[in-house]
Amino acid sequence: MSRNAWLPASFAWLVIAFALMAAPAPAHAQIFLPGGEPPIPPKDSTLTITVRPLAPGVFAAKVNFVWTGWVELPDGILLIDATPADSCAAALADTIAARSPGKAIRYLVLTHDHGDHMGGARRFLDAGAVLVAQTGKLADIDSVLGRPPSKTDIGITKKHRFGTAKMPVDVIWLGHPAHSAGDVIVHLPVQKILFAGDLVSYRSVPWLLDRDMSVKGWNTSLDSLYSMRAKIDSLVPGHGLIAPPLDGIRFTLAYIRDADAKASQYAVNGTPLTAVRKWGYLGAYEGLEFYDEIHFMNIRRLYNEAKGIKTPGRIRVGAYRE
Repeated sequence: MSRNAWLPASFAWLVIAFALMAAPAPAHAQIFLPGGEPPIPPKDSTLTITVRPLAPGVFAAKVNFVWTGWVELPDGILLIDATPADSCAAALADTIAARSPGKAIRYLVLTHDHGDHMGGARRFLDAGAVLVAQTGKLADIDSVLGRPPSKTDIGITKKHRFGTAKMPVDVIWLGHPAHSAGDVIVHLPVQKILFAGDLVSYRSVPWLLDRDMSVKGWNTSLDSLYSMRAKIDSLVPGHGLIAPPLDGIRFTLAYIRDADAKASQYAVNGTPLTAVRKWGYLGAYEGLEFYDEIHFMNIRRLYNEAKGIKTPGRIRVGAYRE
């Protein structure tokens, strides 16, 4: 089935349905500017963690604006993503200990190497967790975190299975640069749960600024997720809200499609980028999380690509500590 066959006809309804969702940037919000470093979070902001049980022994946790999660395995906890910073990671560790008492964090899966998902990784790795990430990104992650490569690191070249027959956990690289060059997903085929990382955002504008971001690869990866739809009842996105799986996939694909079409149209017409705040407007997404902070930077990136201008994107996303 083609993507257009299952895309909704219009996203105009988003303006009404989500207009009330706009809010000030939460604690530890990091808006990643190409070539720049994440800002230091405000000290007077509030850290919030919302836990959502998905199945026995499986939890999703939203740490301010980033979704993480964990799975209880016989040999310990498999944690999915590490929050933006040490303080967030400490709070998440306490939350996990309260919900899953007596279980050590055995594995840390990083769905990709952006700071909002890996900034707190050192806390878990220093405590003995095994790093799991896409093979080509392991060295970069270790370098950013300031730790030597470990022989226990697990690189994902295609799929690696953890868990048991009753609760298998597959960490999968779909084989294409998409949101980044090393996006992995975590799928529980028996429980029909998918942690999609930043391949999927729902009611939150995706970040299209990574150096290795590929519109074609992202579309292909989303098609792969769509083909898995019979094996997914719950989809945890990287940002936004948990929703029916197809809604999240459709939303992400529609935003990429709409932003790319708008940028390409004005690039072909020769409209200058200086007026991007005027012509780059996409009303269906206005007011959603990160629209003001990220959308127009996305349009600039896509405009330059349509012009054949190679942009550096973001070479490395650093982690910070408080």
